[in-house]
This record gives sequence, C-alpha cells and structure tokens, in this order.
Amino acid sequence: MKGSRGARGQGSRGAGEGGSGGAPHLLHSPAPLLHHRHTARFVAGAAEPRRIPQLPHPEIAFAGRSNVGKSSLLNRLVGQHKLARVSKTPGRTQQINFFVIDDRLTFVDLPGYGFARVPLRVKEEWKGLVECYLRQRGNLRAVVVIVDLRRGISEDDAQLIDFLAANAIAAIVVATKADKLGHNDRTRRTRELAEELARRGVSVLVCSSLSGAGVDGVWRAIERHCDARPR
Repeated sequence: MKGSRGARGQGSRGAGEGGSGGAPHLLHSPAPLLHHRHTARFVAGAAEPRRIPQLPHPEIAFAGRSNVGKSSLLNRLVGQHKLARVSKTPGRTQQINFFVIDDRLTFVDLPGYGFARVPLRVKEEWKGLVECYLRQRGNLRAVVVIVDLRRGISEDDAQLIDFLAANAIAAIVVATKADKLGHNDRTRRTRELAEELARRGVSVLVCSSLSGAGVDGVWRAIERHCDARPR
C-alpha cells in the first residue's frame, strides 16, 4: 500500500499499546476483567466501495495476513465461536464484513492479504476496496494489525503499518498464537518484535485466541481508541 504525503508518523506512533521498547508480559496478567460474552451481530458485507454501509458507531478494523488467526481473535474478543467464520482455507474473507458490538461500536473484518494462490486481479480489487475504506472512513478509530508471534512482521505487515501512519490512522499491533511457543521462545520473540516495531513508533500486544490470555489488553486498547476524538 502506498501512503499519502504530509501525515507520515501521525497515525501509528504511540498507537500500539503495552509500553515501548520492553517485551510485554500480557500472558501473565491477572484474571480477565473485560473478557466476557458481548452481543454481536453481522450487519453488512461489502465487496466493492459503493456497498460500504454508513453506520453510526465508532469502528475498529481488523487486518492481517491470511491464516494469521484474525477470525479466531474476533470470536475470542466477543466471546462467541461463530461470529467470524474460521476457515482452514486462507483467503476466504473476500469482502469487508461489519459487525455491531454491544450496539455501541463496530468491528470491521478486512480481507486477509499475502495469500499467494489468490489471482493478481482479485488481490488488486481487494487492495482498492480496503484502501478506499481506510482513507474515507470518518468513524474509523484504529486498525488492529494481527501478526503471528512466531513469524514476526512480514513485508505486507510493514507496508500496512506504514500506510496507516501516512494516513494518520492509529495502529494496534496484536501478536497472536503466543500459546504455540514455550516460555523462553515467547519471551525472545516478543522482545524482538517489540524492538522492530519501536523503530516505527508502534508497540505490541501479545495474546492467545486459544486461551484468552492477553485479550483484556486488546479490549483496553480498543476502548481507549473508541473514546478518542474522530480523525
């Protein structure tokens, strides 16, 4: 994604939660405070810009590479198993999906990126759709950029984070699949990821969609951004 000029650094800098520089220890946090079942309903899907609905609530978008666990995180956040479809086939989310949460905010599920088997023409269509949404959505408060803790930041992830910064859109970077690493490897990978993101002015939250560890931290970041002034 190519960013627009004149606003670089305003969106992502300081937007990620969990502290700067050091490795977050969210998997060892106290019992969840916000982790419970939320009311959530699918309200619309848009496969082209003109189909994007006008909705009244603050919006939090979710983006990440195909098979990074985006649907699993969405389901864990709302305490439901089937809000977002979890598929073993990468690239199944082919439109922007809108879910109203607790009748006060909207989660927006963006198509996954980086799936090599999707035709180039389709990739370009998704890219145009997502960029149109991100640039024009006045009630968008932040984008949750989901990465795999085991693999770190990909080129596609870095391009998205830079695009968000260039367009003054806040980024909340969430590293998932922490449960698939042992303690030492998890600590090392978290520290490395935090150091890499710090160079872009962004910090990272670590969580596990499987166990729910760290999900409260993600919810706190979402709440803070929903309370922020519209961009």
